Amino acid sequence: MKKQSAVGLFFSILLKTVVIILGLAIIAFGIFFIIKVVKSDKTDNSPTTTVSDNVLTEAGAHDDLLYETATEATEAPIQQDLASSTSYNKNILVLNSTEVIGLAGRWCKRLNDYGYTYTTASDFDTPQETTRIIAKEEGVGADLVQYFNGAGLETGTVTEGVSISTDEFDIVIIIGTADDDGQ
Repeated sequence: MKKQSAVGLFFSILLKTVVIILGLAIIAFGIFFIIKVVKSDKTDNSPTTTVSDNVLTEAGAHDDLLYETATEATEAPIQQDLASSTSYNKNILVLNSTEVIGLAGRWCKRLNDYGYTYTTASDFDTPQETTRIIAKEEGVGADLVQYFNGAGLETGTVTEGVSISTDEFDIVIIIGTADDDGQ
């Protein structure tokens, strides 16, 4: 039988150790992934908010104080039956046309709190003074006007000023400076 040198023996043991560690890591990640999938199946009824990659957000910051203040100011007129709402269960794209970082995401959260569960946040290239609500269908989106300061309701589509496709959205809300939470 051939005798191994000390260097050969070292690398042989090192290789076996690395293989064992990688095997354990793969098993651990597999278990973690399965747990996450099982947990996500149980939370399918939660509101769905997505944020596109190009949205500017404050790293690690959460504006609880700002959000609570703005919510208190807007909650009073929001007494409607969502089942009769024309925008309930519609895909809504919320675009931030202001310089306030993370504003579209905060508005998505508010809309989720009001029962509008399919919202996505992104940015709009051209600054707007007042909020615009653009719906693909006539009569859709009128129930959303009450949440914004002097928002206008339009029928049509948005194809310019946004870096993501708006084809999958029934309603596009472009947040203007009138609804920038006073920042």
